[in-house]
Amino acid sequence: MMTDVDEATRTDWVQSVLFDRGYLSRIRGEAIKVYLVVIEAVGGEPDRSVTISLNQLTARTRLSTPTVIDSLVQLEKLGLVVSTTGPRGKVKTYYVADPPALEAD
Repeated sequence: MMTDVDEATRTDWVQSVLFDRGYLSRIRGEAIKVYLVVIEAVGGEPDRSVTISLNQLTARTRLSTPTVIDSLVQLEKLGLVVSTTGPRGKVKTYYVADPPALEAD
């Protein structure tokens, strides 16, 4: 059973990552949709893993397969998600990191 405190903590973490730590301005194009789907899949909590297929990501985001793949690459470069399985197969496990604040350019 989820409490209001649990929900507030999750919302605060997502807000912190995207706004306070400056990642929203670094996420380009459709990658924000992919990131939000992955966050939802881990229950909105950092430092968790989720196994999700490319088909699930394309269905949830309504994006093309190449766009989802490009978005995942971008999110990995930013350190927001980490692929924890090899490239074989259609299902990958992604670890949702709790990234540090970005330094100003």
